Amino acid sequence: MKSSPYFDVCGYKVVSERMHGRDSTVQAIVEVRVGNNCVRRSASGVGPVHALDNALRACLSDRFSELKDHRLTDYRVGVVEGSDGTGAQVRVLITSSDGVDSWDAGCISANIMEASFEALCSSAVMGIMRAHATTRVPA
Repeated sequence: MKSSPYFDVCGYKVVSERMHGRDSTVQAIVEVRVGNNCVRRSASGVGPVHALDNALRACLSDRFSELKDHRLTDYRVGVVEGSDGTGAQVRVLITSSDGVDSWDAGCISANIMEASFEALCSSAVMGIMRAHATTRVPA
């Protein structure tokens, strides 16, 4: 993710595992820099995007408590026109809500996890910006 005024992503890792007929498990590790502090958290989820979302929220929750009210309400993936096969560029579009308003964020990449994580980060930035926005009263 490009630098934002709120946090910078240092890195992430996702491990999805299914062994010997058991249910699959997913674990994500996310590291972000918030101001001068580097924060690294891990989280599990029912899938890789859920695990990344949980780990990102864990990293940001101490500094941005407003994110606790934000929820991913829709997640869509589509192949970018002109791409084909499993190496195609994909477009990830997520819709998030704070319970009152909703907003969209997305990313295009050949890596579905990268596109998903970038969209999650963009959604978090937009949510923080919306929460910090001041209401202007007409003169």
